[in-house]
Amino acid sequence: MLYPLLAAAANSPAATAYMRAAAQTAGRDKACRLGQYFARLVAHLLRARKGSAWLATLVRVQATLSTTRKILRAGKFVDFLVQLIRGLQARGVDEVERVLGAGHKAGMAAFMLADTLGVMHSPALALVQLRDAPLVARLAMRAWALALASNLALGLYRLRAASLRAADVRRVRKHLEKDADAMGHRECVAEEHAVAQRHAAALRLTLVSALDLAIPTSALGLLGINEGLVALAGTVTSLMGIQDVVLSSS
Repeated sequence: MLYPLLAAAANSPAATAYMRAAAQTAGRDKACRLGQYFARLVAHLLRARKGSAWLATLVRVQATLSTTRKILRAGKFVDFLVQLIRGLQARGVDEVERVLGAGHKAGMAAFMLADTLGVMHSPALALVQLRDAPLVARLAMRAWALALASNLALGLYRLRAASLRAADVRRVRKHLEKDADAMGHRECVAEEHAVAQRHAAALRLTLVSALDLAIPTSALGLLGINEGLVALAGTVTSLMGIQDVVLSSS
């Protein structure tokens, strides 16, 4: 009885998706991020119930997963610096997208650099000694906020561009319908489908950036938001990140 159940579970789409995601560094990072923010969310909920035996455990899980993720992405600022330079050198790119993309890459490079220095200074590694570790942590949050704000603006810009393009296609399609142009009609349908996909991607980018932006802005004291809502935002975007990794690996 047990073997057929295990065999069915091992061959299920969920198991396949898990293996594909777990085989990638990005997938493991998103899984750790989900655990980190979910633990933070549950810990916030348990703080109202004083004396909960799980509270200390959840705080420890959150801190451990946070440190683990920082160690895994140590040195990743080089990737963003390379992407920044290549993006600035690219030709035939919308100038607004180029500027906003550069803002995101520059912010992420600075965030990852400060983050790497911070984890190297932490008791877990103690490889370097920083004169003002809290200042480095604040700089990391500011850089992350800049990167997310750039991505948020980019998402809004792409949403507007997709909406304008969709309106143009609708006008052309209406004109072609009057002329009974079947081939032009099929081309318009294909273009509408492509525009809808770009609109969905831009909407997702905007939503993820807006939710994640609550984390650094709250840490900097720029946004007076409940700790539970910050943790919930991180949990939701972590789930969306896992979904992206699974879809990209399928």
